[in-house]
Amino acid sequence: MENKTERYEKAMNIAEVMEQSSFAKMMKKGLAIHELNQKFNRTFPPEFQGLFHLGSVNNNVLFIEVANAIVRQGILFRQAELLKILQEDYPQVEKLEVKINPEFRKITP
Repeated sequence: MENKTERYEKAMNIAEVMEQSSFAKMMKKGLAIHELNQKFNRTFPPEFQGLFHLGSVNNNVLFIEVANAIVRQGILFRQAELLKILQEDYPQVEKLEVKINPEFRKITP
């Protein structure tokens, strides 16, 4: 029974506990993807705004969802430039995987 009492008496830094939580890690990842979306949006003309969304980074691949083939081709045409921007934050990424989703709704940035 003593171990249980000692455990509750141990002082803990709440900020440290929150930073180590799985929710905090998930939020950091979401914010990083959001910032990356903003960077990508600035590199494209207004016609492309809101017609693509960066999904997730898995291993060395960034997944991108687009509204149509025109947007997909625009991204693939500028793939080298986009990878350079992306590698500032995610140096391990070497490839973009662009998927067309016909049900994709325009997102206002």
